[in-house]
Amino acid sequence: MNTTGLIGLRLAAILAVLACATTANSAQASTANQSVPSPTPAGSPDPAPTVAPAATASPAPTPTPRALGLSVQTDASLTFVGQNASGPGVFAPEANGFITGVPLAPNTPYDLFSSTPQVSGNAGIAELLSTATLATAKFTFSLSGGLETVHGSTTNATYWGENLLPTLNPHLGSPALPYAVAFPSHPGQDDGTATRLSLLSGSAATADGKLTLHAGWFDLSQTDRFVFAQPALTSENPAIAYAPPETLSSGLPTLDSWQPLSSALQLHGLDLVAKNGIATLEMTDADLPSLPGDSAHLAMASIVVDHGEGTRFSGQVLHATTAGTPFVTAASFGAAPQFTLYPQGVASTSTLSGQEQTVAGVRGAFHILPVLGLDGVAEIGHSWYAASLAAQPGTTTPSDFYHTGFIETHGHVSGSLDLYRVEPGYATMILPYGIPENTWGATFAWPGQWFKSNYQLIDNTVLADNRQGYRLRLSVDKAPVEVHLEYTGLHQIDAVTTTSSQRLGFADPYFLPQQPGAATFGQQKRSALWTAWHLPYGDLSLDIVDDALHRPFVATHPEDAISYEAPQAVVTFARHLSADVIGSIGVGRFAVKGTFDEPVDFAQRLFFVGFEAAQTPHSSLLVSFRRSSAAGQTTAPLVPGSPNFAASTLIVEQRLHL
Repeated sequence: MNTTGLIGLRLAAILAVLACATTANSAQASTANQSVPSPTPAGSPDPAPTVAPAATASPAPTPTPRALGLSVQTDASLTFVGQNASGPGVFAPEANGFITGVPLAPNTPYDLFSSTPQVSGNAGIAELLSTATLATAKFTFSLSGGLETVHGSTTNATYWGENLLPTLNPHLGSPALPYAVAFPSHPGQDDGTATRLSLLSGSAATADGKLTLHAGWFDLSQTDRFVFAQPALTSENPAIAYAPPETLSSGLPTLDSWQPLSSALQLHGLDLVAKNGIATLEMTDADLPSLPGDSAHLAMASIVVDHGEGTRFSGQVLHATTAGTPFVTAASFGAAPQFTLYPQGVASTSTLSGQEQTVAGVRGAFHILPVLGLDGVAEIGHSWYAASLAAQPGTTTPSDFYHTGFIETHGHVSGSLDLYRVEPGYATMILPYGIPENTWGATFAWPGQWFKSNYQLIDNTVLADNRQGYRLRLSVDKAPVEVHLEYTGLHQIDAVTTTSSQRLGFADPYFLPQQPGAATFGQQKRSALWTAWHLPYGDLSLDIVDDALHRPFVATHPEDAISYEAPQAVVTFARHLSADVIGSIGVGRFAVKGTFDEPVDFAQRLFFVGFEAAQTPHSSLLVSFRRSSAAGQTTAPLVPGSPNFAASTLIVEQRLHL
């Protein structure tokens, strides 16, 4: 870890100061254990403020005494992933170039719902996680370790099983598993074996929980996602049902005992959490995922004051840096930018190194008119960016994020209006990581997290940089028929040209650069519906999302033409066969159609079935089968080869709690 000694001294001083502050305020112990909001899982919609129930005068329950001494908790899982893909699209025309490092990714064979590769192969994963906890009268100490072994298809193990241990995970840059980009036509062509026994994390906390120090791999306790969001998982957690990436659903069918083991990629370093009354302070010094030969480091502090009943205020600041070997990126503002006319438009590459990013933000959620059920939320962010390699040094300017939201709730019904503005230079640090397939790079892929094989410091699932607009939502919850509706309308703030995109920190992930004399402004729209019928014999749900991009073009530059839609729909039926068994079955379709310079008319059909069973209080089983078929046209007719392919996937996972 970087500057370990300095970090240790710094955190020791922080611990001493906060310990004194905690002692001086011990009279507030009755409120010291207020719950701290956890970060929203990656990919989830940002939470809206809600009206809390009126406070009651009932006495607080007597806390359960802590059990002193040593205890050990162990969880194990055994996962089998078997996948078979066939058809001409299994090895796309762009595959050879992509394998050797060309940034234009193949259009197939990928699952459109998750953007994960679908290749033939069988993989077995065995994982053991153990945490030892020692509780004394004044402190609690814990130590966590893991043992994991992977055999078989490295692609399927990396993308379709549970998130691998950090020390074995190619997404986090680990070279332990011999993963390489491959499009095998039959099982055995991308097989590998790796085993790791690792000490993962440790923690020390005061007995009252007011101070906790984590070291090693960890998840944040709190964060405002417009300032920082942990990198999203690039693998697909095993499940018995599927949904569009931007679903409005309340959650996939699952047993309460079967929750995803990971919702984001973990950070590595030191994390201190201090609680005092209704305030919680978190300070973090950690490494971010990065490529071998490069490093990315984060120092961050956040404070949350949670009054309960929907009133919460917070502030957060981070400083991130990168170092190491210069890398090539799809952004245009690095050194030596190059613009190339591909079939899908003008794509760019440049070289970056020595980046620095500072982001600061404040947030407030509060009641506006409690009698009318009207609440509000306001978020403001400000960022600064610099890089040692740049196309136009000195052209960076501070950029801002603004979000204002209003929500009104009456019983089971709520409606909200959100207004957004994210300027084109806000939090645009380029963070390459792991492996080239981490983010599917076909230009018309939707939704795309960020540039090819990079992630962004902030959550960009609602909107990305260089966008402003609004979002409308209507929800009916906890009723026999639940309904969630959304419409989002966004448009570009600045035109993206081969000139403007070279300004240091300027980013627009979805629209490709235009020539300066032919610049136009693009629009982005999203419509979504999720509804569920809770019937006596099961739950039937319909999940629909439609994304659309449009940008006009001048007649002399037809390569700028974008009029493109991605309609997605999933129908799911789930039934609890007993209190310990749930089954689901469903069908889905994800299409991409229209024009992204070249014609696009491609669709994937999906059938899935599966069940989860809690066999005993200490063991549970998941079995999931899915069959997908994709067909259509993804490239101009002059490009040889059909993109059509089909794939069958079987996932079996046994979990044990010891």
